[in-house]
Amino acid sequence: MLEDNELTTGIVQHPVTKRWQTWISFTGHDIGSITAHNQREDANKIAKQIADAWSEGKYKTGSEVTAFIKSLPTDAVIDPLPQNIVMQLSQQALSARK
Repeated sequence: MLEDNELTTGIVQHPVTKRWQTWISFTGHDIGSITAHNQREDANKIAKQIADAWSEGKYKTGSEVTAFIKSLPTDAVIDPLPQNIVMQLSQQALSARK
């Protein structure tokens, strides 16, 4: 279980669309895709932007976090990730916090 107010973020390539998706998790069990990008480096930039904003404590309320996430650039509609990938990301998020 992640600590209160901890966030894990990363990128993953969608197996069908081949787009790079940024994802976040607050608990390790709530993987959410945020943006989808044609280029891996674009996804990396956004993931870093998310992590930096979080570690700097820029956004305090749920509405501020939502507005920030909605402001992030994306190249495409986010396609849901297959369950096996979500499970892998969940494991990754949880192990990153041990």
